Amino acid sequence: MELSRHSSIILSITIVTTFVSFVKSSLPQGLQTLNISSEISTDPNITASFATDFGNLFNCTPGAVFYPSSPNDIATLIRFSYTSSKPLPISQRGRGHSTYGQTLVPDGILIDMSSLGHTNYSRINVTEGPFPYADVGAEQLWIDVLNATLKRDLMPRMLTDYLYLTVGGTLSNAGISGQEFKQGPQISNVYELDVVTGTYI
Repeated sequence: MELSRHSSIILSITIVTTFVSFVKSSLPQGLQTLNISSEISTDPNITASFATDFGNLFNCTPGAVFYPSSPNDIATLIRFSYTSSKPLPISQRGRGHSTYGQTLVPDGILIDMSSLGHTNYSRINVTEGPFPYADVGAEQLWIDVLNATLKRDLMPRMLTDYLYLTVGGTLSNAGISGQEFKQGPQISNVYELDVVTGTYI
């Protein structure tokens, strides 16, 4: 059936759960033996660029920045943290729009979620039909989700007023905007979430 006007969609989002500790720690030696070690940077110039967020109230330099290429890479890091004699502080960051240091992880590992979008396959997949939905990576910007759905004459039921935020970032804060009185917050329009833990997919 061809759609003649914008229809609502439900979002399925991949979100990462992490355990953040603000206790000072050094990176464990075994980290460099993992098969993801080439995706981890301890370059001071890189870590310094991730030391603050949009709020610019705190300055906490991570011990390393992790550029995963898949959710399994993140699972490997989380599993390593679970099995370490001293848990490794981990946090994730989309585009750094948090305002009160929520994603900062002093001396821990900061996961740069935007690197998941640098793959050979799309992380925004729109499905049409009686119940259309979009399967979207947490690192994707809402503006890109909107543009992908508009190509199919669809659009998300609920959008934040500013669209250059990541899907995972707004959902972690419920996703509230001026449209909430009609459709509820963004999180109420999510069909399912894929949560990355230490278990491999």
